[in-house]
Amino acid sequence: MNTGKISARYAKALFEFASEKGSEEKVYEAMKSVASAFAQLPNLSEAMINPVVTREKRKELLNAIAGNDVCAEYTRFVDLVVEHKREDYFRSISLVYQDIYRKAKNVVTANVVTAVELSSAEEERFRNILKQVTDSKVDFEKVVDPNIIGGFVLNVETYQLNASIKSQLNKIADQLQKSNSFTAQ
Repeated sequence: MNTGKISARYAKALFEFASEKGSEEKVYEAMKSVASAFAQLPNLSEAMINPVVTREKRKELLNAIAGNDVCAEYTRFVDLVVEHKREDYFRSISLVYQDIYRKAKNVVTANVVTAVELSSAEEERFRNILKQVTDSKVDFEKVVDPNIIGGFVLNVETYQLNASIKSQLNKIADQLQKSNSFTAQ
């Protein structure tokens, strides 16, 4: 069976179950943590398919990477997935669940990269602008990257606004190289 179909079926069933119980947002937060853990820890996927790792250890791992405030619906889902030997699909299930949740709740994802930590007023300003522009709730993430020197890089879904000093300096350097290559001839 297709990995995408399996993941989609499990994610959809989890969303419907969590919605009935009113815990779809808690499960969403858990699934964000799960997806992040799989991205940061490549060995986690290997642990899910390793026959030496017991089912109980897999359950413990999946519950631990979901964060501290895990709801009963999530832990019941973990039990179901592990009992049906589908834990190797868990990363994909977590990603599909997030997509389903965002579509159902009209949520867009956005992150802003800045050279220094945003103040709470600046963060609120970004949130308000994004909320007005997208007419949606915003799942907002902040990233600090001193390499951009100043300004910001804003990513909303598949769109990017790069207003960093680094990108502006790169544009100036490109223009200078182009103009120097014409004068050198």
